[in-house]
Amino acid sequence: MTGVPAGHNQAVTDSSSSTDSSRSAAYWNESHAERAGGSHDNFQNHPLIQAYVSLRAFGSMVGHLDVVIAELRARTSPGDRILSVGCGAAVKERALARALPDRQFIGMDIAEEALESTRQSLADEGVLNVSLEYGDFNRLELEKGRFRAILGLGAIHHVEALEAFWEGCHHGLTSDGALLAQEYVGPNRFQWTDAQLEHCNRVLDEIIPDAHKTHHRQVVRVPLDTIIRIDPSESVRSAEILETCEASPLRIEGRTGAGCALLQPVLMNQIRTFDPTNWEHNLVLSQLFVEEDRLMSAGVLGDDIAMFVARPS
Repeated sequence: MTGVPAGHNQAVTDSSSSTDSSRSAAYWNESHAERAGGSHDNFQNHPLIQAYVSLRAFGSMVGHLDVVIAELRARTSPGDRILSVGCGAAVKERALARALPDRQFIGMDIAEEALESTRQSLADEGVLNVSLEYGDFNRLELEKGRFRAILGLGAIHHVEALEAFWEGCHHGLTSDGALLAQEYVGPNRFQWTDAQLEHCNRVLDEIIPDAHKTHHRQVVRVPLDTIIRIDPSESVRSAEILETCEASPLRIEGRTGAGCALLQPVLMNQIRTFDPTNWEHNLVLSQLFVEEDRLMSAGVLGDDIAMFVARPS
């Protein structure tokens, strides 16, 4: 097998329409349900990967959500409203709401079925400062100045109408508000660069034992129709996130990178084979870290994950 994102059994008949909201919603209703059942395979869920990303981005082993909490505590006040786009099952939003119980969090998602089940679970858990709203990010319509902060924690790379999205965020933020993002900004639709293909396949041969190659033994550019069939919104314009934000009414105030141009293509859909308590497995991951750092230092690879703060200009 090759480095293709794991698919679903959803029937899709029109692979040419990447903006079909109903298909995206159907995919995410299914995907959020599977994640709630524990079947999601995000390579960043591994604690050693999280530590690596934190060290690259922040210079310490601080939790990614801890950084968001600290930023929100500094940039917002009690009673402020904070929008989180692409909330799904609201896992991150619950953690943020518990850490900042005097702020009001509004989660937004295109998957209405997921929103309904999440509303019920929030009520069952007694989480009172999180509410959920339906929204299509390609047609983002926000009340002017409603939010002191907007969060994009892994959802913005699913937006195709980026220019309209940034305009909507600018409209919805207070004049002193901020957008906080932690996003995949690598090649659109996982169409890996020549350098990524060369070095990912080399490390798969030289570093990764066969026991970990349960999903793919080679990284290739996945055919676009396959990507679109699996998820019409996947990384649709990910490589343009930063440049379109910089060209929008928002101004990027701070930015840091977290690498992963080597790690993601190699480890996606097979990170589960790496047991965090197995030090031989951790040694393999550490070797990948060393190799990615070497390639980044040489200018061969860049950052496929970025964290940034943008404010109304």
